[in-house]
Amino acid sequence: MDKILSLENIHFRYYPDSPNVLTDLSLDIPAGKVTAILGPNGTGKTTLLHILLGLLKPFQGQVKVSGKSHREYSRKDLSQMIGLVPQFESIPFNFSVFEYVLLGRSPYLKPFQLPGEGDIRITEDALKSAGISHLSEKPVTEISGGERQLVHISRVFSQQTRILLLDEPTAHLDLENQNRILRLLKQMSTQGKTSVLTTHDPNAAIFAADYFVLMNRGNIAAQGELNQVITAENLSTIYRTPIRVEQTNGYTMVVMDKI
Repeated sequence: MDKILSLENIHFRYYPDSPNVLTDLSLDIPAGKVTAILGPNGTGKTTLLHILLGLLKPFQGQVKVSGKSHREYSRKDLSQMIGLVPQFESIPFNFSVFEYVLLGRSPYLKPFQLPGEGDIRITEDALKSAGISHLSEKPVTEISGGERQLVHISRVFSQQTRILLLDEPTAHLDLENQNRILRLLKQMSTQGKTSVLTTHDPNAAIFAADYFVLMNRGNIAAQGELNQVITAENLSTIYRTPIRVEQTNGYTMVVMDKI
């Protein structure tokens, strides 16, 4: 496997006297694919993404990007390589959609430097790629949840990173917008981009992902391809409820078993 991100023996806790959130966790993320990280609430999925991004520092273990330690990159270098679409983001100013997506160009600008024509063009292309050019002039505060999620993704497109991290990107969205976002991730992988998404929904993961990671209680319960990881036994164990995995018209589907 050609890996682009690696976590090696990671231990992390938020405070010195608090219990570990992640314990001796090791994980390789394949390059140019969509990786789905699944697991119940409180198992450390968001923490893992923030460690991959460099926002959080483990007290033991190391993170590698393209074979080099995080410590060998500047903050600016990492911002040009890895982008994050958070689950929740407070926007303190009444930006238009275009202005907000243009913020993705910040890692390429010097202090107090204004965006140039190239930055404007890249931002326009990012909006077009996500199919939301028509929202360009609308205030971010006046668009729907699904549209706002596409705007967040467009901002990372304008950042032109090789790696995209997404924290629960389809949570609270209707089926149409879930479909749009998941198809967008699959399309990005055909262009050589690497995406890592967290999700509670195994069926969303199956739709979009090439590689699967199950987390349980701060560690990796299983990782690999679909048939290796998405099994009734694995899912029933980590979600602590009876789950079935079925094949329907050539598709894999996860359903809760009757109790």
